[in-house]
Amino acid sequence: MNRKEIARVAFAGLLALSLVIASCASVQQPAPPAAAPGQGAAPLQGWEADWQRVLAAARQEGPLNIYSPAAADLRVGMTEAFKEKYGLDIEWTAGKAAELAEKYLRERQAGLHIADLMMGSTQRQLTVMKPGGMLEPIKPLIILPEVLDMKLWFQGEIPWVDNEKMYTMESILAPDYKVAVNTKMVRPEEIASYNDLLNPKWKGKIVVGNPVLTMKLFSQISTVMGPDWWRKLVANDPVIVDDNRLGTEWLAHGKYPIAILPRQDIREEFVRAGASIDLVKPREASFLDGGAIGTSMFKKAPHPNAARVFANWFLSKDGSYLQSRVIGRQSARLDVPIDHIAADMRRDPSVKYVVTVNEEFNQRMANETPLAQEIFAPLLRK
Repeated sequence: MNRKEIARVAFAGLLALSLVIASCASVQQPAPPAAAPGQGAAPLQGWEADWQRVLAAARQEGPLNIYSPAAADLRVGMTEAFKEKYGLDIEWTAGKAAELAEKYLRERQAGLHIADLMMGSTQRQLTVMKPGGMLEPIKPLIILPEVLDMKLWFQGEIPWVDNEKMYTMESILAPDYKVAVNTKMVRPEEIASYNDLLNPKWKGKIVVGNPVLTMKLFSQISTVMGPDWWRKLVANDPVIVDDNRLGTEWLAHGKYPIAILPRQDIREEFVRAGASIDLVKPREASFLDGGAIGTSMFKKAPHPNAARVFANWFLSKDGSYLQSRVIGRQSARLDVPIDHIAADMRRDPSVKYVVTVNEEFNQRMANETPLAQEIFAPLLRK
């Protein structure tokens, strides 16, 4: 055997030996352990783990119980949406706000804890229940990042109603214009300021919703113009009306060319029916108000986890959109669609607004009630 043949044989031997070694190595290499059942995904971390724990606990608690004077369509819509999204039920106790507040207080005195949440007008929530230590802070219960992202909220904050910004939440922050004109009788630009309503040319030609019965109307304008403005208006001999529908009807039919009324929903009905009514946005300021769905959580709520889920959903995009659609008012969230809102009822970047859905304003209404009674006494005696 010559050198070349010896080399070929040696190379073939080395090649065979390397193949054997590689084969043994592949056989001896341990396979990765199979994932144990239920461990295919990484465990949840942070807020997701907290949220799943709250959801699981809520599903063991039974139906959430909410006391509210909210309209039936809102109650039905929220119940169906909440059930569909989380599998949780809501039981509503409906009635007038004052009656529901009294019911809760009687139950509490008897040591009964039936209601989880109160939704509606916030006056008693803030003036009776909060000072009485009956409310649980909601702010620490918020988990969802989309709720905690302040970039998604008008003016960079959740519209808490209470001074501490933690007990009573709202989701609506909508324009609330108080002055309207019959456009066949008044050009909107003729009323560019609240002071234009004091012009003697409008003496006896303005219909006003009874400010003593609707203290919000009185306090909103006095916030901007001062209470003496109302004294000057009274001197211009406006016509006071207790029935806001009747006042709007007078405006629509031209009996009075100008109206200062609190109920925008009634005005919208007449506009849809073809009335020539236009809103006035005085240069001084207009107002932003809630949807009368301020919501607080009671201490010792019987279904605390379900209440926590609801609080997060209430302020979420989905929950806020539902409320906005049903109420017909703009959400405080910037990511909620507004295509269902009338164009003149959307927040206008060119308008200066004063927010009046807060505890400070509620207190102002209470303080100014005697003043409103005194100012309007001459007209109310007629």
